[in-house]
Amino acid sequence: MEIIIPVINQIIMSFNSFLDSGFFAFIKFLIAIYVIVLFVDLILLLVVRGLGGDLEKTIKGTTMPIASRKRMRKMWDKIEERLETGSLSQYKVAILEADNLVDEILLKIGYQGNNMGERLENVDSKQIEEFDDLKKAHQIRNKIIYDKNFVINKQEAQKAINPYREFLENFEII
Repeated sequence: MEIIIPVINQIIMSFNSFLDSGFFAFIKFLIAIYVIVLFVDLILLLVVRGLGGDLEKTIKGTTMPIASRKRMRKMWDKIEERLETGSLSQYKVAILEADNLVDEILLKIGYQGNNMGERLENVDSKQIEEFDDLKKAHQIRNKIIYDKNFVINKQEAQKAINPYREFLENFEII
């Protein structure tokens, strides 16, 4: 124990002398310059991106759709209720309604196309996290529409609905 205390004191004295050294002052100077450059870069980036314009577009990369969150939440709650009915036909209707809701949002955001399939083709997969899952869910929607013998159970319906839910949550719509 007696040996440890002088060693600790020596370490503390060495550290304090390092903090008072010219080398550490030089490092602090370089870090200060680096922080100033980063701050100036941030300001220039905001100016170039048009901070004076649409702040929402600057922050999120796109304008958010003009949609009533209350109305969207009500529609989504209805979709969720359909999943709880236990009816195979209601599962299909829930998927169709979720697909229509997301299609409406994509249209309002500004994606071009005559239908959701075309709009999804125009989406950059890096812009929407759920892109691949949305395409798969839309394919299930197409099976519901075009295959009269298509059957879906509750677990599959919930799995198909999840990408729509995640999309709406990520865009802060529900």
